[in-house]
Amino acid sequence: MSTVDRAVDDTVPTALLQQLLRSPYACSSLSPLSSRPGNFVYRGILARPIPAQDDTAAKSIIVKHYADRAPKTFEELLLHSLTNFSLSNTIATIKTPQLYLYDRETNTQVLEDFSNTQGFKTMFFSVGANNHLPSLSAATIGHQLGFWLRSFHIWSLAPKQAALRAQMWQNDPMREMKYSFTYGGVIRALENFPELLKSHKKTLDTIGDALAKEDERMSAEGGDGYSLLHGDFWSGNILIGSTGWRESPLQGRNNELFIIDWEFSHFGHRSCDLGQIIGDIYERKIYSNFDTAISIMRGVIDGYGTLSDEMAFRTAIYVGVHLITWYNRRPQKVLNATPPDVIVAGLTIGRDFVLKGWAKDRDFFRDSALASLFTAR
Repeated sequence: MSTVDRAVDDTVPTALLQQLLRSPYACSSLSPLSSRPGNFVYRGILARPIPAQDDTAAKSIIVKHYADRAPKTFEELLLHSLTNFSLSNTIATIKTPQLYLYDRETNTQVLEDFSNTQGFKTMFFSVGANNHLPSLSAATIGHQLGFWLRSFHIWSLAPKQAALRAQMWQNDPMREMKYSFTYGGVIRALENFPELLKSHKKTLDTIGDALAKEDERMSAEGGDGYSLLHGDFWSGNILIGSTGWRESPLQGRNNELFIIDWEFSHFGHRSCDLGQIIGDIYERKIYSNFDTAISIMRGVIDGYGTLSDEMAFRTAIYVGVHLITWYNRRPQKVLNATPPDVIVAGLTIGRDFVLKGWAKDRDFFRDSALASLFTAR
């Protein structure tokens, strides 16, 4: 980080504290949280508690400030709309954060803080994580996530969300950014391994171009697998209640999951959300050998439910894209964390998922880790 960037970082909390003084969300302090470049995210300790979703008093908030001046009106619109969407059953309650305030002038959001939680990624995919929960619980959590995702996609297509869809459909910049990170990154990653790319580059280019053109023709009314998307549905944007997970929830206290970080939300093909969460979980097995990942992944697929052939193949393609673009996203500061032969094996699996998904080769997938995509009927 340059001296100028560091100076900007130092001034942001002070400015935000001053800004919040003029609102019901005045804070005594702000503590930085992890964030993307260009975003500043803090946990604020409220000077005065405020009512929370569960009728308790919230003592903290999340403050997210965007360095760029482009208004986040799409995210604002969706977060407000999500107050009408909730999912609860006998096993778990799944929540999204309430947007308390959005200051368009300063591009600052004040969000509900799910403070008594732990990260899904940390819980399952860190050293010793395999000892935290039995595979049964891992599969159950995966099922709940898959069921929630399907429910969100269906909710977004209801007549009551017609106006929301029409506006989110216009969020071309986010859709284009998502494409550049995913399909647009496939060749860039494989160019580092000519032996994996050589005779397949033309086909991979054709696939990427065809899917991009298909997105350009989509309708805001959905159909053909399209709906509103979370846009960044991976383990890092899922939280679990700090009390842990119980296969038989305590009476009067359900298991809780929380879905956060909606800034990449847009209108697109549902396989992008489903493929991302499956790909994110499966890459933990391939590149880091976390065995729990398989149980979670199968749970997600089972929870999402019945897929058309088209949806199953599109999801398989996206999983392949995710496994390939891991190479572009991999930690750069950890030397030799993943052995070269493991990297090549993972990229090969990803490449074959893309090619075989495009070719609609059902026989290939029957013997793959994605077999349940084609048996979830």
